Amino acid sequence: MDKQKLLNAIGMAYGSRNVIYGAKLLDFIKGKKVTFVIIGSNMGPSQKKKITDKCKFNEVEYWDDILTVEELAQACGRTTIVAVGFKEQNFVKLLKSTIKQ
Repeated sequence: MDKQKLLNAIGMAYGSRNVIYGAKLLDFIKGKKVTFVIIGSNMGPSQKKKITDKCKFNEVEYWDDILTVEELAQACGRTTIVAVGFKEQNFVKLLKSTIKQ
């Protein structure tokens, strides 16, 4: 896995406004408007459980041990982002292909 390529892909998705984060993320997962979620590996356990349970119940794929909270925030150009959801399927394909390399 090339971490820099993954961070660049997340940044590109964020720039094109295909990334959902923050309080809206749970609503988008509930409405099945996101197809893929990346969760920061070092986020709080209660928050992590809330997001993973919501993803499992609504059958949304997620990864939780790939990037830290700081790396996610850096990729998006923000101070803190603990989890991001992706709306566009093409970005999901790009992220998965980057991980498999």
